[in-house]
Amino acid sequence: MNVALVFFSLLFLLSCSVTVRDRTNIKESSMEVNCPSIVYARGYYCNESKAYSDKVQSGSRVRVWNESTGKSVTLAVYRREGIQGICLPESFRNLLGDGPFKARLEVQRCGVDDVRICPSYFKGLASYYKEPYDGRETPYGIKYDMMGYYAAHRELPLGTTLRVKNLRNGRETIVKVIDRGPFREGRVLDLSYAAARDLDMLLRGVEEVEAWVMKCGD
Repeated sequence: MNVALVFFSLLFLLSCSVTVRDRTNIKESSMEVNCPSIVYARGYYCNESKAYSDKVQSGSRVRVWNESTGKSVTLAVYRREGIQGICLPESFRNLLGDGPFKARLEVQRCGVDDVRICPSYFKGLASYYKEPYDGRETPYGIKYDMMGYYAAHRELPLGTTLRVKNLRNGRETIVKVIDRGPFREGRVLDLSYAAARDLDMLLRGVEEVEAWVMKCGD
């Protein structure tokens, strides 16, 4: 009788320990940015003031080689969908040689600040911002549009996609992190006007939210 009691007690304790370990893994789980150190792509020139690519994280510091001439330049490269390969300002033609060309991209810094990890989930207070920030350039490389579905976060890799839920009313929206902030203590997100409107937080201004990372970086 005592042996049976000890056996079942051990089974119970083992099952509890497994449950606790699983919960810890969920709480501490994270996602990683897709950021290869070397990428080969088609290089060409376009009428832009910045370099754009669909191959690297926005704001990455990249050394771009023209494989044909052996010449290279190091510059910040920003993300832009619709670009195939890497588009360089015309001013670099004299340095690299004529295009199009086979480009070797050596990523020296991943994104604006080399942040490569996202928590899968976080929770806290969110606010929103509109004028006078509407139309200002963001670290992501595009202008902030308060009617777009965007967010600012202090640490997440830029380009990260979030699903955000207002805990007061259960409303949800999806946003892309393109900016840094909020810088007021105790807040975890600054949302665009459009996102805040969807969450019904315009009147209150600040709401408690949950956020799930759908994609870490671009």
